[in-house]
Amino acid sequence: MHMAEHEEVVNAVVARLRELLPDTPVDELTEDRDLRDFAAFDSLGVLELLVWLEGRFSVSIPDEELIVDNFTTVGKMADYVVARSSTAVVD
Repeated sequence: MHMAEHEEVVNAVVARLRELLPDTPVDELTEDRDLRDFAAFDSLGVLELLVWLEGRFSVSIPDEELIVDNFTTVGKMADYVVARSSTAVVD
């Protein structure tokens, strides 16, 4: 068990996005790419990914932090998880 590291979170989120967006070329799923650019990544996809993040990395995302700017890129998601995983552990 260990704290979530940025690269570990990025890799896990990209792998999950590959499942959610199977028709998207892998090289387009980068750390800095705005996920709003993908038409197939709709509000349901966002919700599913956030619920997955909470479960996978044992973090809680309070309603007041459900701000689009916190989750527009894989890198921002990773930053969010790492910042909140100081007491959480990753399987």
